[in-house]
Amino acid sequence: MLLIHKSLQRGGFPNCSRLAAELEVSTKTISRDIDFMRDRMLMPIEYEPSEHGYCYTREVESLPTIDISEGELLALSVAQKALDHYKGTPFEKPLANAFNKLSASLPDTITANLAALSDTISFKHGRLSKLDEETLKLAIKGALEKRVLKFKYKKPGTSDPEERVANPHHVTNYLGKWYLLAWDHQREAMRTFLLARASGLEIQNETFKVSPEFSVEDYLWTSFGIWSQTGKHKIAIRVQPSLSEYVSENIWHPSQEIEEANDGSIIVGFRLGSLEEIAQWILSWGDQVEVIEPTELRKLVKRRAQSVVDLYQ
Repeated sequence: MLLIHKSLQRGGFPNCSRLAAELEVSTKTISRDIDFMRDRMLMPIEYEPSEHGYCYTREVESLPTIDISEGELLALSVAQKALDHYKGTPFEKPLANAFNKLSASLPDTITANLAALSDTISFKHGRLSKLDEETLKLAIKGALEKRVLKFKYKKPGTSDPEERVANPHHVTNYLGKWYLLAWDHQREAMRTFLLARASGLEIQNETFKVSPEFSVEDYLWTSFGIWSQTGKHKIAIRVQPSLSEYVSENIWHPSQEIEEANDGSIIVGFRLGSLEEIAQWILSWGDQVEVIEPTELRKLVKRRAQSVVDLYQ
């Protein structure tokens, strides 16, 4: 069909016999393809009896190669609006260019519907971290090619960045921020690096192999957010009746289990690899949530709550 399209663009009124000879197929195949292009792809093809051949009735710049369903069109529109998240960042231009190239291959009618759908959908995104395009590119390239990365990393609360050497396993975006999951050579353990805090990334010639025991899904699944795994914790918290309905209607973690109590409260259980992020989440609910277990988490929440009290003395 692409070759038929090019032949129609050149003019000369090609017919089924001539096209069949050029493309080494039967005339029936050419006839079926032309019917499909005209009836299904809505291309302006007509047969001109006086010239004994086909022609375009108006100028056609490109062949609309995508046959898209209503559901796929909706998904495409959602993806387009999601790109708004990167406006004002180094990724805005390359993302927009890529999407424009994709849109250019759609028929005019579908492109118009896409624009109309886009006006009816919006996103409210989380915060973006400052990150240059090159840092993200190198992190992804290192993980893709399984090559060691060397970079400087500034931990929160420190004044000077320290040099890190790591095996990049995976790059993930969590709440608008990009993170690198990597095996830290010095600490001999998996660590999660916020890429906005990394600088001077250099891809080394040294390569590595990912352990068959490592699973990105399992690594991320154990976290309540994005923090690195530090252990295995069974969590149980009591949520007061005034908040129980809201907590119940949301999935906060894949391991979530909910048990209803007679007084209208609920017991929510999680299995997590870190306590820090769940502690922050619990504190955000004030006196509406109480830790039942483990004791370590109760003590952590108590210390944090006491620090808040001391701050306002």
